Amino acid sequence: MRDLALLLAAVMAIAGTAGVAFAQTPAAPAAAPAAAPPAGDATGPRRRRQPPPAVIPLAETQAAEQLLQSGNYTGAVAQSKAALNKNERYTPAMLVMAKAYYKLHKYEWTKKLWEMMQANGASDAEKSEIYQLLAFLEVDQKNIPGAIVLFKKAGEARPDNAVIWNNLGAQYLTAKNYREATPVLEKAAQLQPGFAKAHLNLGDAYRGLSEYEKAQAEYQRALQLFPNYADAVFNLGILYLDADKMPNLDVPARMNTAIQYFQRYKQMLGGVLPAGDPVDTYLAEAQEGIKKEEKRIERQRKNEERERQRAAKKAADDAKKAGAAGVPAGAPPPPAGGQPMMAAPPAPPPRN
Repeated sequence: MRDLALLLAAVMAIAGTAGVAFAQTPAAPAAAPAAAPPAGDATGPRRRRQPPPAVIPLAETQAAEQLLQSGNYTGAVAQSKAALNKNERYTPAMLVMAKAYYKLHKYEWTKKLWEMMQANGASDAEKSEIYQLLAFLEVDQKNIPGAIVLFKKAGEARPDNAVIWNNLGAQYLTAKNYREATPVLEKAAQLQPGFAKAHLNLGDAYRGLSEYEKAQAEYQRALQLFPNYADAVFNLGILYLDADKMPNLDVPARMNTAIQYFQRYKQMLGGVLPAGDPVDTYLAEAQEGIKKEEKRIERQRKNEERERQRAAKKAADDAKKAGAAGVPAGAPPPPAGGQPMMAAPPAPPPRN
């Protein structure tokens, strides 16, 4: 217990709260002098007093959580500290403090608090949240494989949490591992059918596997859930731009559909695009795709016309040559070698 208190004090001191003393769990008071056993019971056992139950600093922890949600991370740390002053082993307060330190970019203290939570028997739900925080640290450092491992651990601790599976799937998408992403995102969408982001990401996974109709259905589902979902509109544009083929659509129709989605996306953003938004590049690509397809169709038409003209010319030349040789037009050509073909003798009449 002494080591635990020293660790917690170190975290708070280094994070700018030096001098704060954390209360130890009250030691059991000295036992009162045992009363003399009643006569005739000289060997009766002595009664020992039990230590008081641990204090549950619920009010302080709830206040810390509210401050965290409102964006007052320093205040959340202070309220978490007040809770831990009452009970240094209270893991819910440690979790709020870890989240606040994460928001304050004091990542080492987030990790220290995780060590303390493990030592004090953190629940599966608490483990899941910490694993997610640590996973996001790996995402920030571009360590996608490391983030995947931690999101998996978070999912194992809370297998019923759709957000965790969606976050894991998003990392698979970043790694372009669409085959691994698909079942994970399907699970997220099944756990929470109204989760528009999960449907959007699942559409991306299907698109990566060239399952274009499934991708379209997921994007449309995301739009049904959230009609102003600009990302879903944008991804539909990408789908029609990149798909090798879509049912009942030739290339110009597919490109025009992509253009319609890209223009709708721009309208949804009010004409103010974020810096580096590629929508105008994709619009130009779709328009260029239509021009290329029109040129391809025109080349094909001209080639077919040339072939027809060549066939007609050859037929005319053949007819002209046949007429010059005295062979009626359409008659079979003479045999090779120039020898005339002999007619077969007539069949003999039938016998009576």
